[in-house]
Amino acid sequence: MVSRFAVALCLSVSWHQPVALGADPDPRDLVREVRRLQAGKSYKISGVLSKGRKKVSFSMSVLGDIDTVRFRFRDPVQNISLVQKADRYRLTEQLAREEPKDLAQDRYGEKIRGMDITYEDLSQRYLYWPGAHLLGDEKIRVVVRHDAWVVQLDNPRRGFGPYQSVKIWVDKESGALLRILAHDWDGRPVKRFVVTKVHRDKEWGVLLERMRVETIDPKGNVREMSYMTLGKPERD
Repeated sequence: MVSRFAVALCLSVSWHQPVALGADPDPRDLVREVRRLQAGKSYKISGVLSKGRKKVSFSMSVLGDIDTVRFRFRDPVQNISLVQKADRYRLTEQLAREEPKDLAQDRYGEKIRGMDITYEDLSQRYLYWPGAHLLGDEKIRVVVRHDAWVVQLDNPRRGFGPYQSVKIWVDKESGALLRILAHDWDGRPVKRFVVTKVHRDKEWGVLLERMRVETIDPKGNVREMSYMTLGKPERD
């Protein structure tokens, strides 16, 4: 199902729904909960990707009834769609005056419009990897302090995609995905996603407003940085 934080990392985040997963949850249940939370909801959001002075506008449509997230870019026209069914997903690309096509596997590590977000990040296919390990819990600050479960997801197909493993922080109260840290095939951290700003809305609850995406060099320093800024959802 469409994840609470998907792709892209781009979905609105609401921290109001309780999650009854027990004191020592199965990590696979935690990941399923992350994927489940947006099921059945449909809305649109306008957003901006920025890096230095460069800005790229996009729109995102969440089609909850068919479990699809669609990203639309212009200049040039490009539509990226993530279709999620049970434990499967499909990532497609549609260019101007062309039919949608499955995105080639060797493009998953490709940056989108020169930003630090790749197609791998957009698809969040690591949420469908079969190997999930509970590393414990941790208190982290995402605007306010949260108690979170820490889960490691291991890529089952060596060399397929830029990440060997991805570590996620799942809010204990809501099941929302709060932070992501990706590691390359040498086990080094290479990409980090951090929420930097949220806003409250009477209808939608607490919503993601801004996220920082960091590319990390082999010495552990932040080499490049992009931001994603989102507007208020509108019902589709």
